Amino acid sequence: MSKISISYNSPTERMRYGADILFKTCLGLEVDWIEDSDNKTDKHYYNISSPTKSLKCPIHSLSFNDDLAARSSGVVWAEWKGLKFPAEVLGMTDLMFDPLASAFFCCSRWEELPSQGDIDTEIRDIHGRYRGVASAAYKEGMLKTPLVENLAWILANELGITPKQKKIDYDYQPTIDIDIAFAYKGRSNFHNIVAGFRDIALLRWGAVYERMRVLRKHIQDPYDSYNFFLTLHEQSNLMTKCFMHFADYKRPYDLGVSKHVLHPLIDRISRRASVNWHPSYNAISERGQVFLSEMEDFEDVGNTSEIRTHFLRGQSSMWREFQDSQIYHDYSMGYADEPGFRAGMSRPFPAFDIEKNEPMELVIHPFAIMDSTLKSYLNLNYEQSLDLVSELSDAVREVGGVMITVWHNTSVSNHGIWEGWQSLYEDVVRRCLP
Repeated sequence: MSKISISYNSPTERMRYGADILFKTCLGLEVDWIEDSDNKTDKHYYNISSPTKSLKCPIHSLSFNDDLAARSSGVVWAEWKGLKFPAEVLGMTDLMFDPLASAFFCCSRWEELPSQGDIDTEIRDIHGRYRGVASAAYKEGMLKTPLVENLAWILANELGITPKQKKIDYDYQPTIDIDIAFAYKGRSNFHNIVAGFRDIALLRWGAVYERMRVLRKHIQDPYDSYNFFLTLHEQSNLMTKCFMHFADYKRPYDLGVSKHVLHPLIDRISRRASVNWHPSYNAISERGQVFLSEMEDFEDVGNTSEIRTHFLRGQSSMWREFQDSQIYHDYSMGYADEPGFRAGMSRPFPAFDIEKNEPMELVIHPFAIMDSTLKSYLNLNYEQSLDLVSELSDAVREVGGVMITVWHNTSVSNHGIWEGWQSLYEDVVRRCLP
C-alpha cells in the first residue's frame, strides 16, 4: 500500500489534523511524520512525500496557530488544478498554498468564530446561523464541491499514490428530521379549540374539516408520512436515520407534540430505523440545564449520542459541550440558505477544538442538501431541485464520499405547501442511490 510521509521539524496539532483529514479520512492512508531533530528542514515549508515523488509546501500562519496574523492579512484563496483552495502563501515552493492549513480552515470552521453570538447581520441570520452566502467557499465558487476531498485526490495523483478509498465507495445516507410529528394529533383540547376557531375566522374551512376528521380518527393525520419514507428506503436497501424533536411546546420555534403521543410513534419507527435526538431550539439557546434535562428525557426513548440540532443551530463553538455530554456524532453541518459542503467535506470527519487546539472524538457528518433550502430559500421547482441534487450527488461520487440529504416528514406528506414533494423525494432517492 502507498505510504505518505511529511517532513517537518515541529508539526503543530493543526498541521497533524490537516494531514489526517486529507490522507487518513479522505484517502484511507496513514501519515508518517519525519521530525528533523537537527533542524535541517526550513521552518517555512514542509515536504509531503510518497515512495516516488515529493511536494514542497509553504506554511500558512493558520498552521502556526497564529490566528491574529491570519485574520489581519485575511485568508486568501489560490487556484490549483482548476479549483480554488484557502491559505495562499507566495514563495518558491511547488504549491502556492498550504494544503494542511486549507484542510484545517475548512473542517474547523475557523472563519465562523469571530461572528459567534451575532444575530441578524450580513454574516448570520435571525437564528444566529452562519449564512452560506457569507462563507468564503460560496464567494470563491467552491461551495458545491467537496473541496477538501478533491484536494486529497489531487495530491494523491500528484504524488503517484493509490488511495485505499475508492470512488466506488460512494454511499448515500437519507436522513429525516421530525420537527412536527403530527399536524393535529398530540395537541391539548384547548390548543385544538383555539386553532379551530382561528381557522374559522380565516375561512379555512378545509382545515377545520380535516382537523375534525383526524381527531375523530376518520382519516390519518396528514404529517403521518412515516410508512411512506420507511418503505421507500427499505425497498432501496437504505438505512433510515431519523432525528426526533422531543421537547415541550414553546412558540415560535418548538412546535412539537405531546410526549405521550411521541412515545408510541418512536417505538413504531424504531423497529425500522434509528431514532436520534433533535435538540430543540430552546435547548440550544439556553443549553446548560435545559439542554441536559431534554437530553435526559430523550435517553429513555431514543439515541442521544447522535444528534442534529433543530434549525441547524449547532456550530463548532458548541462541539466541546456536545462531546462533554457524550454526544459523539453531529449531523448539523450544512447551511440553511445554500446547498453544498459547508466544511468542504461529504464524508464524516473528526471535529477540532480551536480553543484547546486539539482534535476531538466527536465526528461531524456533513449534509449536502435540505428540502427547505430548495423550496423556501432558492424557490426551485421540481426539475430544478432534482438537477441540483444530481449535481451534488455527482460531486460526491467523484470523491467516493457520502451523500447525506435532509428531508422532513412534513415535506414528504404532500400536504399544504408540500403538495407534489412526495414524488420529488422518490426521484431524489433514486438519483442518490449508489
